[in-house]
Amino acid sequence: MITIAEERRLAERAAAGDRDALSSLYEEYSEQLFAVAYRLTGSSADAADVLHEVFSRLPETLQSFDRGRSLPPWLRTVTTRAALEQLRRERQRCEAPLPDGLEDETLRTPWVLDFIVLERALSSLPEDLRQVIVLKAMLGYSHEEIGKLLGIRPATSRGRLYRGRAALHAQLGDRR
Repeated sequence: MITIAEERRLAERAAAGDRDALSSLYEEYSEQLFAVAYRLTGSSADAADVLHEVFSRLPETLQSFDRGRSLPPWLRTVTTRAALEQLRRERQRCEAPLPDGLEDETLRTPWVLDFIVLERALSSLPEDLRQVIVLKAMLGYSHEEIGKLLGIRPATSRGRLYRGRAALHAQLGDRR
């Protein structure tokens, strides 16, 4: 975990093209940004592409970063926009999140299995519903922010959230 002061210094150095600073930012934030991209795209290959795009353009993108803001939420927003653009470019390939025959015993713990079930349920939702659920319930965006990101009205975002949650509840049954 890096401090806010360190975060700002790394952002300034990365914006100036410092590869070591960019590498440090990647090490610190790549896992959570990959998770954001994966939840939006439903594909590990697409999420990896999004992550690559975000970090390859980061020195340029950091030029517009307000140093008064916190870097992690800003990076999540940049990643969200890149993931949505990826979805627009190539309409999502179908990919099973994990094979059914899990061999590793550590993956059989109840919370991991619940996570896998939730990820599978999310990935089975229509793209428009999944996007709103991820942006609202998992990333904490407001309906107004979601509307701006997706080009929809806030009321449409609310409706999609309602329908998406209902679909998840129907799929998950008693597991909720």
